[in-house]
Amino acid sequence: MCELHLYRCPNCGARWESHKKLASCESSDPTSRCPESLCMYVGNPKKPGRSECEACTRVREALEAFDDDAYFCSGYGGAWPGDYSTCSSGR
Repeated sequence: MCELHLYRCPNCGARWESHKKLASCESSDPTSRCPESLCMYVGNPKKPGRSECEACTRVREALEAFDDDAYFCSGYGGAWPGDYSTCSSGR
């Protein structure tokens, strides 16, 4: 038997279902799915669980990586090229 869980992304509103194999499944392959007659829905379909979708996760991680690499320079403050003493990152 497989459990079917319904999810909704709080950022973009996308909806999807994921499946979880139970210990009673005949197939040991984690990617295979049980026949529809052996699947059961978990939770209330009108109130799906909240989880971030893959697209929103990729966008959030890219923005976080960009923020880590970005720095703000208030202007050229050094006498030598490469002197970033006035930059917020301290580079």
